[in-house]
Amino acid sequence: MNWQYKADEARLYLDAYIQGAMQKAQDPLLGSLPVEDYAVVEFSEPPCMRLVPQNAQVGEEVTVVVPGILCSKTLPPVYGPLRSTRPEHVRYLRQYVRCTGLGSATFSGFQSQLNDIYEKFANAPGVNTIKNFDFGLYEGEYCISMHTRHLTDRRYVSGERHIPFPPEIDPNHVLEEARDTQFIRIEDNVVQYSKRIEAPDGTFYFEPLPPAEFKEGDIVEATGAFVAYPGGEQGEYKLVFCLRALTMICSQYREDSKKKVTVHREEEPRKRSKVPSPSKIKRRYIPYGPPTITSSENSKT
Repeated sequence: MNWQYKADEARLYLDAYIQGAMQKAQDPLLGSLPVEDYAVVEFSEPPCMRLVPQNAQVGEEVTVVVPGILCSKTLPPVYGPLRSTRPEHVRYLRQYVRCTGLGSATFSGFQSQLNDIYEKFANAPGVNTIKNFDFGLYEGEYCISMHTRHLTDRRYVSGERHIPFPPEIDPNHVLEEARDTQFIRIEDNVVQYSKRIEAPDGTFYFEPLPPAEFKEGDIVEATGAFVAYPGGEQGEYKLVFCLRALTMICSQYREDSKKKVTVHREEEPRKRSKVPSPSKIKRRYIPYGPPTITSSENSKT
């Protein structure tokens, strides 16, 4: 955030929003998820373990909503050119967001449930070791990160059909070119970008929003799912908080801070010291020839 961003006001707004969202959210908020009602189940395409409802007839993954203040992002559109089109680099192209509460105790409390979810995966059958989340800090405050790769190795999902990229994601067909025949885009790679609209009667609905509209300082809802991908050794896994959707809740604090910075720059132009400007400049020349002997020096000889 820039120095004009009203962090205290944004934090209070976020706290109030979280309290209200606990009653209205379509998906459970992180922090209110009944972890004991879910199970860790193994899937084959792609190979992974996911959190799903207990005794579910259909393998529908569990998603949770994390309201927060966007503090870092790597989002579409992808204009290119890519730094590299080698498969080992294309594989890791991703959509990434990082949210913070800027000191909100409610937001920091989400960490407790993330620990419970990690324990759920760590105790699942067939898991020997599993790498936990590592979100780091933003300005000394707790953060939560989510990401989703743009592409999946075709060899892991041989029965799936490629989902074309929309213009707001890949306007110049950079990702389509980079994937070649080795990668495809499946449902796991799709992230929904939207804006929450509140109706006069208190209800709300969602409208599509291009991902380019999201900026640091916006208050958002990030929806994520918990997936553990196998590592190099038998029984080794890495737990990932996968991004499934990003919703704009409020951009006002970010927009106001930008306006204030612009006004401040206009009101206080750079001061320049006044340099004297004489009407004529005396130039200094390099003298040529040997020094001239003055009359006083001649009288001494």
